[in-house]
Amino acid sequence: MEQSRYAHYVSTVLFQKRNRRMKVLNHHRDLELYGMGRSAAVFKLKNENRVIKIFYSPFEETAKEEKQNYEKLNGNDYYPVIYEAGKNYLVMDFIEGKTFFECLAEGIPLEPYYMEEVDRGLQYAEKAGLNPSDIHLHNLILTKKGNVHIIDVARFSQEKKCTQWNDLKWAYTRYYQHAYFPKKIPRWVMYTVSKLYRLYRYIYN
Repeated sequence: MEQSRYAHYVSTVLFQKRNRRMKVLNHHRDLELYGMGRSAAVFKLKNENRVIKIFYSPFEETAKEEKQNYEKLNGNDYYPVIYEAGKNYLVMDFIEGKTFFECLAEGIPLEPYYMEEVDRGLQYAEKAGLNPSDIHLHNLILTKKGNVHIIDVARFSQEKKCTQWNDLKWAYTRYYQHAYFPKKIPRWVMYTVSKLYRLYRYIYN
């Protein structure tokens, strides 16, 4: 069976773990490193409006779960479309914009309408038989046109009820919407709050 162009790109990527962090040692010249997360790295394809999400070993099962979840979402406008999938990679739409985290760091206001749009996207996922989980500021994207998109849906297939999005909405209403609350928040502050929140959930859940 002939190897696809995307599979060839994936075969050129070399990762190495250093000090508990994954590093990219090599990749094809047609790929641009766009971001790295806990289980995968995302590369933008040059001259193409698509990305390749490549999962580190041993996260191949996560790649499989995310593929299945995207297929259930069936190309809904709130989510990227999947074009190809392999054992450890997904090829999907490139969503150009800023994450909610970047918006807060740069002082770009998060309007109530954006939160409502996230709710609509998550409600669609629920109707598709999924369980939206692990919703955080890094996987919510706001485009230049003001559209909201949701990415990283691997954990949408877990059974445990996740309250993370409801907790974020509570903080948004309780603090962010008040006139005196700063609309530009330093990254270190958000990272600190995130760590404390995870510690709280670990202790009390």
